[in-house]
Amino acid sequence: MSFVGGGVVGGGTDVHKFVEALQADFKTLSLETKKKYPQIKEACEEAISKLCTAGSSQQNSVYYTVNQILYPLVQGCETKDLKIIKFCLGMMQRLITQQVVDQKGALYITNALWTLMEHNIEEVKVLQTVTLLLTTNLVVHGDTLAKALVLCFRLHYTKNPTIVNTAGATIRQLVSLVFERVYLEKDSVHSLQQQQQQLQQSGTSSPDADGNSTQDGQTFAMDAFHLFQDLVQLVNTEQPFWLLGMTEMTRTFGLELLEAVLSNFSAVFHENQEFRLLLKERVCALVIKLFSPNVKHRQLPAPSNGTAAVPVDKPYFPISMRLLRLVAILIQKYHTILVTECEIFLSLIIKFLDPDKPHWQRALALEVIHKLVTRSTLIAFFCKSYDLKNHATHIVHDMIAAMGSYVRYSLINASAVLSNGGQQAVGAAGQPPSTLSALASGGNNQCGFMFRGAYLPLVASFAPGLPKAVYLEMLDKLDAPNIPDSYGISLAYAILLDMTRSIGGVIQRTPELHPTHNMAVITEEEHKPLCLQLINSSWSGLLSAFIPLVETSIDEGTTENILKAMQNYAALCGMLDQLQPRDAFIMAMCRASFPPHYAMSIFANAAQLDADLRCHTRSGSQDLSSQFINSCNADGGDFRPQIVAVGTPLPSASLPHSVMQAPVMLTNKNLQCMRAILLLAHNNGSILGTSWHIVLQTLQHLVWILGLKPSTGGSLQAMPKPAVEANVGIQTAVMADLPVLSQMIGQLFESSQYLDDVALHHLIDALCKLSHEAMELAYANREPSLFAVAKLMETGLVNMPRIEVLWRPLTNHLLEVCQHRHIRMREWGVEAITYLVKSALQFKHKQPLKENLELQTMLLSPLSELSTVLHADVRQRQLDCVLQILNTAGEILSFGWPAIIEIIGAVNDHHGEPLIRTAFQCLQLVITDFLTVMPWRCLPLCISTAAKFGSQTQELNISLTAIGLMWNISDFFNQNQDKLMSTQLEDVAILPDFPGTLKMPQFDKLWMCLYAKLGELCVDLRPAVRKSAGQTLFSTIAAHGSLLNPPTWQALVWQVLFPLLDNVRALSSSASNEKVDASGNILIHHSRNTAQKQWAETQVLTLSGVCRVFNTKRDLLQMLGDFERAWSLILEFIQNAALSKNGEVSLAALKSLQEIMYHTSTERGLKDGQTAQQQDEEIWNIAWNIWLSIGMESTKMSATTRLLPGVAGGDSQEDFYIPSQAFLTALIQIFPAIFQHIQVRFSASDFDKFCTVLTNAVCIPVQTDAVPYIMSTVSDTLLTPLHDGILECMELIQKEAIRPDSESSIRQLIPAIFRQLLIFSKFACAPPTFQQSVEHNKYGKSGNHYANNAAVEVVSMNYIPFGEKSISICVKLYQSTATEESVVQEQILHDIIKALRTPLAMKYKCLSSSTWKLAISSLISVLHTGLKVARNKPQHFASQWDDLADTLDKFLFPISVCTIEDRGLEEIVLDETIDCQVIELLRDEVLPYAHELPHQFIMQIVVLLNKGSIHSASDSNICYESDWKLREIFAKTCFETLLQFSLLEDQATATACNNNRLNANLLTAGSAGAVNKDFAGRLAVTALLHRFQEVLKRFNDDERQSGKCPLPRFRLSEISFVLKAIATLVVSMKKAPASKVNKPAWDLLIGLYPYLVDCTTTTSPEVSRSLREALLQYTDLLQAPSYVKDNAIQSNGQQ
Repeated sequence: MSFVGGGVVGGGTDVHKFVEALQADFKTLSLETKKKYPQIKEACEEAISKLCTAGSSQQNSVYYTVNQILYPLVQGCETKDLKIIKFCLGMMQRLITQQVVDQKGALYITNALWTLMEHNIEEVKVLQTVTLLLTTNLVVHGDTLAKALVLCFRLHYTKNPTIVNTAGATIRQLVSLVFERVYLEKDSVHSLQQQQQQLQQSGTSSPDADGNSTQDGQTFAMDAFHLFQDLVQLVNTEQPFWLLGMTEMTRTFGLELLEAVLSNFSAVFHENQEFRLLLKERVCALVIKLFSPNVKHRQLPAPSNGTAAVPVDKPYFPISMRLLRLVAILIQKYHTILVTECEIFLSLIIKFLDPDKPHWQRALALEVIHKLVTRSTLIAFFCKSYDLKNHATHIVHDMIAAMGSYVRYSLINASAVLSNGGQQAVGAAGQPPSTLSALASGGNNQCGFMFRGAYLPLVASFAPGLPKAVYLEMLDKLDAPNIPDSYGISLAYAILLDMTRSIGGVIQRTPELHPTHNMAVITEEEHKPLCLQLINSSWSGLLSAFIPLVETSIDEGTTENILKAMQNYAALCGMLDQLQPRDAFIMAMCRASFPPHYAMSIFANAAQLDADLRCHTRSGSQDLSSQFINSCNADGGDFRPQIVAVGTPLPSASLPHSVMQAPVMLTNKNLQCMRAILLLAHNNGSILGTSWHIVLQTLQHLVWILGLKPSTGGSLQAMPKPAVEANVGIQTAVMADLPVLSQMIGQLFESSQYLDDVALHHLIDALCKLSHEAMELAYANREPSLFAVAKLMETGLVNMPRIEVLWRPLTNHLLEVCQHRHIRMREWGVEAITYLVKSALQFKHKQPLKENLELQTMLLSPLSELSTVLHADVRQRQLDCVLQILNTAGEILSFGWPAIIEIIGAVNDHHGEPLIRTAFQCLQLVITDFLTVMPWRCLPLCISTAAKFGSQTQELNISLTAIGLMWNISDFFNQNQDKLMSTQLEDVAILPDFPGTLKMPQFDKLWMCLYAKLGELCVDLRPAVRKSAGQTLFSTIAAHGSLLNPPTWQALVWQVLFPLLDNVRALSSSASNEKVDASGNILIHHSRNTAQKQWAETQVLTLSGVCRVFNTKRDLLQMLGDFERAWSLILEFIQNAALSKNGEVSLAALKSLQEIMYHTSTERGLKDGQTAQQQDEEIWNIAWNIWLSIGMESTKMSATTRLLPGVAGGDSQEDFYIPSQAFLTALIQIFPAIFQHIQVRFSASDFDKFCTVLTNAVCIPVQTDAVPYIMSTVSDTLLTPLHDGILECMELIQKEAIRPDSESSIRQLIPAIFRQLLIFSKFACAPPTFQQSVEHNKYGKSGNHYANNAAVEVVSMNYIPFGEKSISICVKLYQSTATEESVVQEQILHDIIKALRTPLAMKYKCLSSSTWKLAISSLISVLHTGLKVARNKPQHFASQWDDLADTLDKFLFPISVCTIEDRGLEEIVLDETIDCQVIELLRDEVLPYAHELPHQFIMQIVVLLNKGSIHSASDSNICYESDWKLREIFAKTCFETLLQFSLLEDQATATACNNNRLNANLLTAGSAGAVNKDFAGRLAVTALLHRFQEVLKRFNDDERQSGKCPLPRFRLSEISFVLKAIATLVVSMKKAPASKVNKPAWDLLIGLYPYLVDCTTTTSPEVSRSLREALLQYTDLLQAPSYVKDNAIQSNGQQ
């Protein structure tokens, strides 16, 4: 204690003063005690003297005299006098303060104080003194120390509260002091170095940390050890070993002291083996023992009879609370040395959270847990020591799981209490939860949680990472406090946040704010497994707690904190590649973004995650989690958070119909969750990996519900909802937020540029997957979500610098989208692709795009692949994109041209007109602007693409313009010929091959490409295209054909032009003849209203074009060889066309033929004459044969009438073809050109065929539509051009034939010419009736034109002039050749008669009266010439007489009727004159030569005259009486001729044969001629008489029957004529020689008499007159004539 002596006392003046003061005090004391306590007085004086000596001598300091000095003071304390005691205690304190008391003195003082304590005197002063004694220096230790402590303890248990409190405070101070001494001792002894060594070893607690300490040090440590040991003994209600004299001790106080020691002096325990053992063996055991009532206790619900169950050993709040405080310290400070014990403690604390524990106990446990979880090192230690060990309790896991359960039970319990009407449910102590009304009254700034109407406000708030215990600090409370119901959940919420923070601290190795020296160190190798275990242990529990908290939190702040924690945790999981927990957390946040039922439906497919989550949580909690998810806001009377947005649900596969129908209502919290997800994705995109899918799915749903629609570039914009949907709306406040949300989403995708390639691919995969789902749904025709597609595009755009990394997966998916059935999906798919391609092409890449073949190809390939998509809208956008590319980036497309042209050319007829129009615009742009910059190899591609557009059928104008482009290309070739010729292409494959032409130059091949394509277009299905292509083809050939090498011409002719003709021919023949529907208002001319007619125009164009080329290049072609083949082929084509069923084609063919036939070649001179001659003959033979076959085929009607099966008869003209007049005319007109080359070789068979052609040509009827133009009126005698042409040809040949110097072979043709002309002549009255069998089928329609008469329907042309002209030519020819041998032998006269018989027989039925008039005059002319020849050479004419007689008969007595009404009187008189002329011809030319002519013929003539003499040869034909009168002259002429011939001629013969009159019938003698004539005459008379009798008889009968009605006039005229004729006959018979009239004739005449008498009754004066004349003539017969003598004869006559 030298430092005391030296330091304090040796201070000279100070010491002196101190001694003086002491002396003064002692003097005062002696004065006080001198009366009552003399022994004290003495002691005082002694002490004063001691002090004097001590003060005077330097050696003997006060310290050495202190014990003598103390003596009076101790005595003073033993008096009961308070004043003295106080004074003494004061002096003691002064001595102690001056540090002059030694160990002995301390013991004295302690004993004195003990006495005072026992007598309860001046307790406070005593305590002060003890404190001074122990704190001033270190003299008191060992037993004295123990006694001093016991003294304080004894005072602590007095009645006086002040003393109790003071003593308590003193004890706490002294206990600390004892332990501090351990440190002090160590500090003074150890060097600095040793101290550091100690600190280093503190973590490992060496077996003997204090081995080097001094004896004193050991003493202090012993004191501390004994004190601690006894405190444990006392708390354990056992006797102390060191603190002797203790009478009483409470557990609570003991526990507090233990806690104080353990919390403040952990180093002592860590460094001292004995202390450590004490801690492990005694303290922990004590704690566990004291915990037992808490562990065993169950708080049971009250039984039904109302009496409360009495617990056996109820937990006591003050002890439980202190125990927990102690445990908290043990865990916090001694976990490294109490590993197993801590495991037990932690398990106990976790158990305390069970719902069957008292509410306060759970609250205390929570406060302890809070203290623990705020320290990340502890969490790391727990995880490392327990969770990572195989057979240990998984403390971290259990703790967090228990928190989760606690949270859920708190909420469920609160709602249960509420629904039970406020009764306490399991484990609920304290006030019942607030209700909705409490929340309402609290206003909107409430914080907390709400579950099924139960409101749990946030009653305690904690700074992050700073635990603040409330109930653990209630050391003064003896009963359990009333803890608010929501305190637990408020605290649990803070714990969970801190737990998450600590886990983050461990994983990210964040240093702690207040590190302790005994922290467990975690090495690098341990760190990774530790982190993984930590996540594994914590994620399910945290999630099971966070889910209900997020669901039920009602204020933004709370929700924000929880979501922040979830975000951070998910990010940690992601960093550690813990996919399942990461996904579960993200899923939970995503679910929270929606109303529960909606979330359930959306994430139904994420059931796997739920299952995983459940198997990680404790069994009791699994139904809870799902209960939460299912039951939030389930009841009707619920608190509903403010709904800020209502939208329609996004259709998804898992959504049930009911959910689909209802609108989705979003609360603020949903949007908050959405923002949280966005933040998570934005800040931690790189760790999301496969979770991107859930995140994006959620964003997609929210975007949909909020009505954000993608706009250009992929960003989202709020589209104003239509007001009609009343239940769909968004609050104004949120409307303002939407752009922010939209921007956040945009930034999220913008931030993708900072992701690494792998993470970027994850993002794209997720977007693709999402898009796939959207596509699947859209197949059901639901409105699709375009979110994924829009965001794929946005991602692509922001990652343009590394576009090659993501281009393929991105565009491949977008291409799939483009093929979708749903139009909106496709729209966006193609929007994305085209936008990306355009952006990529315009982006400034590191290596310029113009030089980068690979990149160009890659960027354009998705655009190309769009060509495989069938949907027109997609193709439209593709082409729009190409158009924009051409306009903006055309000049950099060095390698991309083939792709671009292929895209343009990929359109076809399935695509609509707008599409083709756009593609065509692109092509136009390419051809007008880029041909010059394009590589050579693209030119054939350009040609074929232009040709493709020419052949598309959607839009005619485009086809036509495309053909114009081909003309432009040809101009380009022409202008750049030098450049193109010089550029040689290595890759020849792109040019087509033209076989048969060797080494065609590439430039020629280009031309041939063009010509070939144009040739293909010439057979397009549309007439306008064909026309345009044809014109272009032939124009380009004309304009640029000279650029071709001569050999190429052969290829052109044989590989382009002839195949073209062939195709046109084939297609024309198969073309339909259905009428083309003239849709719209376009009128189609009837000449083009069927496909066939339209093809006709093409045929015309191609044939004439090819012929023109052929003609212009004929000389060149003749040099090339193959000419004959080409000639015959082209003529064959012409022939085919000429035989076409179309007038236009056939006519044009003939024109081409004419062109070729009349062509004059200049090459003749080049070849030798002989060869030329041969070739010429060959060529013209071919030409003649072609002409013939055209003529034969085109005019052979049976072949041309194609009866189409199944076609109704009504479709007349559509079904078959009649060659037009123009055609036939042209055909006939070509003949002379050929004839001049072949006339030398013109044979009879040739003429025969030629005639067939002519005849057929004439027979061809005119189409009905041409009738008005060709059919002349009956009176019109003009020939049609065809007839004219035919007759000209006939005359041409006829002239050749009758030329005197003509060859005999051609003279032989004369009879044939006659026959042909006669055939033609017949047409004058019998126009060719056309194929009667076909007639009804074919001409059903024509009936409309000629409905009046079925026979006329085919006659559509006036053949009369033609026929008449033929007759005239024939007559002329006959007159000049009648005596020709061949004419006589071939019986041409007979033929002429037969030919004329028809018109003569028809007479009035002839179409024109001129015909029969011409016929009869011709007949008269011919007979005048011919009868002479016939009489000379009767053997050649025998066969004609019957026909002649018949002809005359039919002419004179026509079947046809003629009336005045029809012809007029004058005409009829003229006709009669003609008839009379015929009779005169007979009278002059036939009857006189009767003996030279056949008997039969003469007989026929007589019959004919006989007939003529009585008009009524056939009653039926007499229609009017006028007929009767008008033919009187004729009848008379006949009659007279007849009579002249029969009765009045040849008087000489008559007289010679007079005697034989009676036997006239039997006469056989006389010349044959005479007999014949007689016979004919008698025959004539008899016939007449019979006829008269018949007429009279009929007249009488009719008149009788008619009664008073007179007979028709013509009957009266007839009878009148008959009566006159009878009179004339009677007169004639009387005059006639007997040989002419035989007896039967007279008998017949007399037999008429009775009939005449009968006629007398007639009333007609005319008949009466005639009758009178007749009867008068009978006067001579009333007596027998003078030369009749024989009676028999007389009697006969009377009969």
